[in-house]
Amino acid sequence: MNKMVSTRTGFGTGLVELAGMRDDVVTTSADTYRSFALNKFVEKYPDRYFEFGIAEQGMLTASAAMAAEGCCVFSVGYSPFLSMRGLEQIRTFAAYPNLNVKVAAGLSGLSGDTDGVTHQGTEDIGIVRTIPNMALLCPADAVAAKAFVKMAADLQGPVYLRLGRGATPVVYKENQRFEFGKAIHVRCYGREAVIVACGPCVAEAARAADQLKEDGIMVTVLDMYTIKPLDVDTLAGCCEGAGSVITVEDGTVCGLGSAVAEALVEHNVHPKHFKRLGMTTFGTAGSLPELLGFFGLDSKGIVESVQSLQ
Repeated sequence: MNKMVSTRTGFGTGLVELAGMRDDVVTTSADTYRSFALNKFVEKYPDRYFEFGIAEQGMLTASAAMAAEGCCVFSVGYSPFLSMRGLEQIRTFAAYPNLNVKVAAGLSGLSGDTDGVTHQGTEDIGIVRTIPNMALLCPADAVAAKAFVKMAADLQGPVYLRLGRGATPVVYKENQRFEFGKAIHVRCYGREAVIVACGPCVAEAARAADQLKEDGIMVTVLDMYTIKPLDVDTLAGCCEGAGSVITVEDGTVCGLGSAVAEALVEHNVHPKHFKRLGMTTFGTAGSLPELLGFFGLDSKGIVESVQSLQ
């Protein structure tokens, strides 16, 4: 995992490729096309790009109207503003009528890094997963982000695609196959602990698993990239009889952590220990690696959490 590429770069590449295959694909932007590597899209398909400026609510309303007329709309902006300022528009105008509005949300989780709390979308998973009809995808790397563009477009209805900002480790090979609603075993050494992660925490969990293996603790790492709908079958099967289950996300623990906890309880799966790694406070300013370390979400913090439950 030495190669570093941002998920928004993967998204931009995937969107240009998708637009070349489908004439119904359009993009709306809240003054964010450069941030999402959409320069090539704008150059190649200027008549399919609509700029709204810093007006997320208007952008999402217009996106829903376009989708109602048969377009597949990728609406790009920043997670804190889309998932909170634009929440009513996502809920009422996109999700309620089940329209093909694909919300591409950058600066998700702690990836807003040095811009601080106002630009860190740490609450988005917890908010968006409550909305009916809404699918929620969280790529671990640029390869997944590129693949999820087509995955989102092929789904009927609204999708929230969670993207980061800066370069993060590439976890997957270019030919990796992703299936909607199915988790991937990133590491499968044993079930002394099962680590369920998403987004940039997947790479950290994989590194932690490798280190724990050297220390004689055999764990499994699941990339739960489809947070809604959750892959309950894989989750329950993997966690049944596990020594401990730990969820890891770069946002509030009421996101992936609570989703996993709910699923395990409802399916009568009871590991010996369960722990949610994530945030219970607001963030702070720093680089993404610094913030992951500060909140105990990097490989070191994950190792320490697993060891504490042995």
